[in-house]
Amino acid sequence: MTRIIHHIISYHMSMLWLCFCGVYVPLAIYMWTLSCTGGLIASNFELFIRYVAVGNEPFLSTYNGSFLGTTLPALQNIHSALKKAGLDTRVKVTVPLNADVYESPTNLPSDGNFRSDIQDLMLSIVKFLSDNGAPFTVNIYPFISLYTTPNFPLGFAFFNNSSSTLTDGGKTYDNVFDANHDTLVWALQKNGYGNLSIVIGEIGWPTDGDMNANLNYAQQFNQGFMNNVIAGKGTPMRPTPVDAYLFSLLDEDAKSIQPGNFERHWGLFYIDGQPKYALSLGTLNSNGLVPARGVTYLSQQWCIMSPSASLDDPQVASSVSYACARADCTSLGYGTSCGDLNAQGNISYAFNSYYQQNNQLESACLFPNNLSVVTSNDPSTGTCKFRIMIQSQTVTSGVEGGRGFSISSFVTFVGVFLSAFL
Repeated sequence: MTRIIHHIISYHMSMLWLCFCGVYVPLAIYMWTLSCTGGLIASNFELFIRYVAVGNEPFLSTYNGSFLGTTLPALQNIHSALKKAGLDTRVKVTVPLNADVYESPTNLPSDGNFRSDIQDLMLSIVKFLSDNGAPFTVNIYPFISLYTTPNFPLGFAFFNNSSSTLTDGGKTYDNVFDANHDTLVWALQKNGYGNLSIVIGEIGWPTDGDMNANLNYAQQFNQGFMNNVIAGKGTPMRPTPVDAYLFSLLDEDAKSIQPGNFERHWGLFYIDGQPKYALSLGTLNSNGLVPARGVTYLSQQWCIMSPSASLDDPQVASSVSYACARADCTSLGYGTSCGDLNAQGNISYAFNSYYQQNNQLESACLFPNNLSVVTSNDPSTGTCKFRIMIQSQTVTSGVEGGRGFSISSFVTFVGVFLSAFL
């Protein structure tokens, strides 16, 4: 069974919406919520929450081992809280792990095992999951394989590939997702946990911020994955249907871009609730994704570089740096949606991003030396969209890096979105 979407939702009303519609969701929590975790679930959502996810990818190399000593105790503590509330038989505790906690020295799935530097810890976590009937949750991103591996065969990242295959014994792999998944299967099997269930905590493809992050590739990848799910197709080692969450619901324009500029563009929807592309989910709605209704926007105006300003003005570079540091300029760069803009266009994009981020405040389009001006003429061109911010209220997301917007608009969006799946 595939869960249609993965996105951290902290709004109480939105959770009620999901429960009302019969949609099962994972619940992500912070450690400081331990004392109320069981009570929250028991009093509100126990029928629809299957998993509690403790942290996310705690063993990433960028964390420098910060969570090696705390992840397993955190799992044990949350499990104890659920057990105390009488929920441990229905709600399982898991930890979404990055796909590099296991590896294969030959790239063949059958040579897979857990990384030697964390193998003892991984086996302790796997034993905990197995003992408590919880799944092994892993985030698999073929896009990351393409992004980080020189000369990675492009076709092998997708599900309709016929140009690149990998043969492992009597099994043939035509895409990297299946190969990655089965590397984990072999790692579990070699260590005595061959029957442990696997959940794909995150899978998706970004639409901007890199030459391989675009609407066409994202649609191709996600539709290929959904086609396999709809057909009930698994992997060579586990031919039963994959249990997975698509990542993610919305773009996150304040997310860290340390891994790459693409990090802010994983959404199936733009931040205004408009779908980026058609995606069939095997429902009666052939288009699958439906736009949010009742979304209101700010005025049809943009902040651009003044036609009378000079590119040689000494304030240009610092102004662009200031704007991009406080807004989102990840659509600028080689191969991105706005990669073909000229110098003036790049500057205008940065100015407008800052202007919209600040809800079109007059002061947000007053860059030094009269570099900027407000215009009612849409500067968008080709694939590059100069976006207008949606109306917002003084309500902010409880998710770190999240953006603030209207609860009513969000609940409307969730309700309309779910109509595609019911």
